[in-house]
Amino acid sequence: MARDPNEYQIFYHVGLGKAASTYLQSKVFPKLKDIRYVPRDRYRGYQKLIERTQDQRYLISREAAYRLNQRLDEFAAFRADARVILVLRRHDRWIASHYRRYLKNGGSMDFERYADLDSSTPPIWGEQQMRFMPMIKTIESRFGAPPLVLFHEDFKTDPFSLVDQICAFTGARYQREQIDLSVVHSSWSDDQLKVTRQIGKRLFSEIPKANEHPGLHRVQRRLKLWACYSILGAAKLVPKALLDPRPLIRANSLERVRNHFEEDWHACHHYARTHNPSPTPLKR
Repeated sequence: MARDPNEYQIFYHVGLGKAASTYLQSKVFPKLKDIRYVPRDRYRGYQKLIERTQDQRYLISREAAYRLNQRLDEFAAFRADARVILVLRRHDRWIASHYRRYLKNGGSMDFERYADLDSSTPPIWGEQQMRFMPMIKTIESRFGAPPLVLFHEDFKTDPFSLVDQICAFTGARYQREQIDLSVVHSSWSDDQLKVTRQIGKRLFSEIPKANEHPGLHRVQRRLKLWACYSILGAAKLVPKALLDPRPLIRANSLERVRNHFEEDWHACHHYARTHNPSPTPLKR
């Protein structure tokens, strides 16, 4: 017998990737009390889990990145009254981090082409895909309520205040001493990524393409990642004199991204100040 939807509330964390998603999923969400967290590796089975359990609150986390609309549509089809948590990161830092992961995974195009602010048909990330306020408005239209908007940068300056806001939003509790503030994983060096970018031009496609068969896609992706990690490891042995002396990402390119989206960034902060609940501590 299906559960009555009025018996429980769902909170949906939409991870944009490179915006503290892994940290939240591994260090924060599992420590919350009075709410059942559905780990990302059990996302596909969340509906069955809800049906066989009796919790009153569920927190589900799933990364979306440039598949944001697809993920929102999928989830809204299940529960259009879910409350959404969205973590944002300043545009230049966010897209630069995505670019570093792209290179780590075998990508080879330059940053300016990867984060294309000018083309109407960008190869991967375009201007419209990088705006945050349209994402917020899309969430409002799908779920009929404002999302909780948090900022990646605040995890470094006042992490417990953000956990308090999550608890105020979801009705959960936590114990401060159980929250691990250590970094989940460190980044690869610019020199290593320069090497992978050069080798990637010869070995892999600039634009990742998924095999239509899911099983083959998983196998191919795993083999490619193994190859990339091997290249990254070997890259440590390459003398610096043989590397491209130019920066991995030019400072003026990042500055252009930051300036271009400055108004959008300020609008997001204003939205959070207007709609977020007061971060009243709920830990005990």
